[in-house]
Amino acid sequence: MGLFLMGILLWSLVIASVVLLVYGLWKRSWKALLWSGAALLVPMGLIAFDGSGSLWFKLSIVPPLLIFAAAYLMKHRKAHSL
Repeated sequence: MGLFLMGILLWSLVIASVVLLVYGLWKRSWKALLWSGAALLVPMGLIAFDGSGSLWFKLSIVPPLLIFAAAYLMKHRKAHSL
């Protein structure tokens, strides 16, 4: 039962991240993008650092980092436009 609940938790984090990513890009909200990256960081971190050592699995940490970079750029563009 524990593995099932862990799967539900991780998949709900992935779904929440996708929803927040779409909302953040649609509304140009850097805060939604930041929360999207944070929600995706846990599942992708578990995949990347599971100890297998494969480069392809280690690259799974890149999408949350790209989302964080987009949030950072969006925040600074908004600050400069004011």
